[in-house]
Amino acid sequence: PEPLDPRRALEEVLTLVATQAHTHGIEMERDLAAVPDVVADFGQLRQAFLNIAVNACEAMGTSGRLRVTTRVRDDAVEIAFADTGPGIPPERLSQIFDPFFTTKEKGTGLGLSVVYGIVDRHGGVVDVQSEPGVGTTFTIRLPVSANRAVVTAAAV
Repeated sequence: PEPLDPRRALEEVLTLVATQAHTHGIEMERDLAAVPDVVADFGQLRQAFLNIAVNACEAMGTSGRLRVTTRVRDDAVEIAFADTGPGIPPERLSQIFDPFFTTKEKGTGLGLSVVYGIVDRHGGVVDVQSEPGVGTTFTIRLPVSANRAVVTAAAV
């Protein structure tokens, strides 16, 4: 892990997903405001972002909008993925990060479990807000690198 701008990993993911999204009639919006560095492993962060973006596109099917935003809030960097898919039923929200839980015919149920593990190892949290028939927003909150360094030094 090293200090890095999370938007670098995010831009790579959005470039990778853009063609698939466009082919399926999914509009992608980016609002990537400047944010401080986070202490992270670039590859792992990219994997977490990719899993969420791909899930969002698959959930929307053949039309919809994926809006990805970055911002700073309360000494943390927030990366939000908001889709206009079918949403997640309230009774399933508590299970979505469980390994092997899936509602897809061809899914393994590991994507969101991996996201949770990566974000947790980076000292962050994942929040999910979903409304059936409206869409779902996954928000990853990661501590800014200055705060992470202070916490790490204090723990030693």
